[in-house]
Amino acid sequence: MHDYSPPARARLHLTTLAHALALALPVLALLAPACGALAAGAPATAETRRQYDLPAGPLDPALNRLGRETGILLAYPADLTTGLNTEGVRGAYTVAEALARLLRGTGIVAVAGADGGYTLIRQSTAGSVQEGGASRVMPSVIVDGLRETADGPGTGYVARRSAGATKFDVPVTEIPQSISIVTADQLATLKPVSLGEAMAYTPGIVVDPGYTNSFDVFYSRGFRLSDTSGGIYRDGLKFGGAGWASGQQEVYGLERLELIKGAASVLYGAAAPGGVLNTVTKRPTADMVNEVRGSAGSRGRREAAADLGGAIGPAWSWRVTALARNDDTQVDHVPNNGRYFAPAVKWQPSAATSLTLLAHVHDRRTAYQYSLPAEGTLIASPYGRLPRGRFVGEPEFDRQDARQYGAALLFEHAFSDSTRLRHATRYLKSENHVQFIGLDGALADDPRRQARTAYDEWERTRGISSDTSIEQRWQGLGMTHTLLAGFDYARHKPESQWSLAAVAPLDLFAPVYGARPEAMTLVPSYSTRAIATRKGLYVQDQAKLGERWVFLLGARHDWASDARSPLGGTPRWSTERTEATTGRAGAVYQAGNGFAPFASFSQSFEPQAGVDVAGNRFKPTRGEQAELGLRWEVPSTGVLLSATVYTLTQQNVMTSDPRMPAVRMQTGEVKSEGAEFEAKGRVARHVDLIASYAYTNARTTRSLRPTDIGLRQPSVPRQQAALWSDVALAAFGWPQLRAGLGVRHTGSMSDVQGTNARVPSTTTVDALLAWETGQWRTALNFSNLTDRESLTCSYASCLYGEGRRVTATIGYLW
Repeated sequence: MHDYSPPARARLHLTTLAHALALALPVLALLAPACGALAAGAPATAETRRQYDLPAGPLDPALNRLGRETGILLAYPADLTTGLNTEGVRGAYTVAEALARLLRGTGIVAVAGADGGYTLIRQSTAGSVQEGGASRVMPSVIVDGLRETADGPGTGYVARRSAGATKFDVPVTEIPQSISIVTADQLATLKPVSLGEAMAYTPGIVVDPGYTNSFDVFYSRGFRLSDTSGGIYRDGLKFGGAGWASGQQEVYGLERLELIKGAASVLYGAAAPGGVLNTVTKRPTADMVNEVRGSAGSRGRREAAADLGGAIGPAWSWRVTALARNDDTQVDHVPNNGRYFAPAVKWQPSAATSLTLLAHVHDRRTAYQYSLPAEGTLIASPYGRLPRGRFVGEPEFDRQDARQYGAALLFEHAFSDSTRLRHATRYLKSENHVQFIGLDGALADDPRRQARTAYDEWERTRGISSDTSIEQRWQGLGMTHTLLAGFDYARHKPESQWSLAAVAPLDLFAPVYGARPEAMTLVPSYSTRAIATRKGLYVQDQAKLGERWVFLLGARHDWASDARSPLGGTPRWSTERTEATTGRAGAVYQAGNGFAPFASFSQSFEPQAGVDVAGNRFKPTRGEQAELGLRWEVPSTGVLLSATVYTLTQQNVMTSDPRMPAVRMQTGEVKSEGAEFEAKGRVARHVDLIASYAYTNARTTRSLRPTDIGLRQPSVPRQQAALWSDVALAAFGWPQLRAGLGVRHTGSMSDVQGTNARVPSTTTVDALLAWETGQWRTALNFSNLTDRESLTCSYASCLYGEGRRVTATIGYLW
């Protein structure tokens, strides 16, 4: 057994992590006057006229839409607009004129504030407010053009409320753990086609290159995160299945993405220590904006999409999201075609009760992108360089057909102001058939040619997930408590069948396709049926002490069962059972000036299959995270900043004795220490910003192999940084035109096993040109504008990053 103590220059324990956090404070301080100045400068464009088309109807949705379209800050009591209607606004007006027309006949007036926003008050109190200034209004709810909910789209690039980290609706500033949220506006602006692209500007996230086009796999804070490891959820329920059948989620069908960083088993059960990604489905709303759009772009991309919905009477609302995409990837003979259809309906007979039904069908036609050898990509080869588009399979053989069906029920009922019941259930069925050809290494007598094997895999997963919780608010011990207790359950039944065959070698530097695989041979060890069951009891208490302190305590106990049997013949079940208890404790201090420092400790566990040399079942891996952080809602702006430092350790990691490689023991340990910074928001009326930075030092600290000690985790860069900003060019006389520019930097990665080469750093540039006129929206998105070449490598094989991609989109909104 060997232990690893990093050299002094690499140590990043909590003491020095706190120093790193202290270094971030001057950055926040420098941004404060900048944000304030930008906000103060916002009224300069107040006289700009633009087209409005706000229909008559309930006042509150109309105000929400006006805020979204203009970016103005509105403040008003939560009950001020209840039951009021508006005559609507159509035509070209300034912001002030449009707001005045929207409020005409309602008995409400808007008072302009020094920060460029408006306060809404009853007309009878307007005189006293104007006399003392808009800042002297009654206690009100501040909204950035939209009063948020935890499952809503957010406001601009900022989401101020979430349920992902607590399972009930709370302000983000009350959460004592890092959480990064990608909002609906960010998705609509950048137009990603995968979850990996959607999180490109999120600190600490790396997409696993080996599965880019097949299913969603990431690295978060140095640890692998996927649905097969319990790391990906949808609407708070486990999503996906096992292996290929889990597939990829369609981003157009999502309202937001929430990444809870670090150990998070206390609410979600079995998961890797890097975190949990919860995606939120688009849901029915009474005031939604309907959209139809079409796109065309690089590599023959053609796409049509629609997002429609609205109210049906006072209690019902509906929504339908649909998409059809035909696309080719940068790899020859690998398409990325998809069809997505998701109807939804919501019944809300009263303010206390709601029932939402969600469904979706997702079809994908693609092919597995097998990696290329390091020689010819990362390492120079005497035969030349392999291009991005090199395909290692056979065009007439390689394919992946995937179909997924899902249905979910979300129910919520408030028995009183203090007691609330929530229940959610999802049924999911996935089918996948994949054929691909993989490389087995260069031939000894001809290094240009690679030996190959053909694989034919069929997989199906059926499963159900549910979560039931009761929320109770009460007073006691001098504090205000929100107590949550619940039970969740998941049962998935994956079946898979693998076959393989030999196929002729291929000269990768001058490929000639047309070979056919020999007769397929079934692989019994990979042809199995399984039943995976997860059950968990959890309890959590959020306690508020006065106006400043927020404490969070949670505990959970899990039961995990994995049964497996050969697919054919008489079932012969082998069952492995695991139990684990995890917890979390944290505290937030709300300073009253927008600052909210926090500290937390959390745990995770992840079951492991198999037995050790003595025949004992492997224990689950254990994760522990300690974290210090600071959030800041910059006053009078729409900006939210956060800075965190953490230390995250995973124990019971599998390691093998170099003298007996087949013998595995749970004596390994991996430690990740790092710091992250994120800034998002509207820094001026027409300027949006995303900035992020991550330092990740993830290394093996214990192993039976002395050579592994101190090695960095593969595919995890030490440094990452990203910056995106887009601005409406109203100041230049083009109020309908919007331009954006982004830069993403990924630092070098660890030496690739089997080589002496390190993956170099890379910097890519994204850009946007968008035009709005009336109800029409057009956009031109550039991803990797300069066509910068990048690589991600592991185990002597590499994949190229996405090259330049240009997409033109035209949409109509109403």
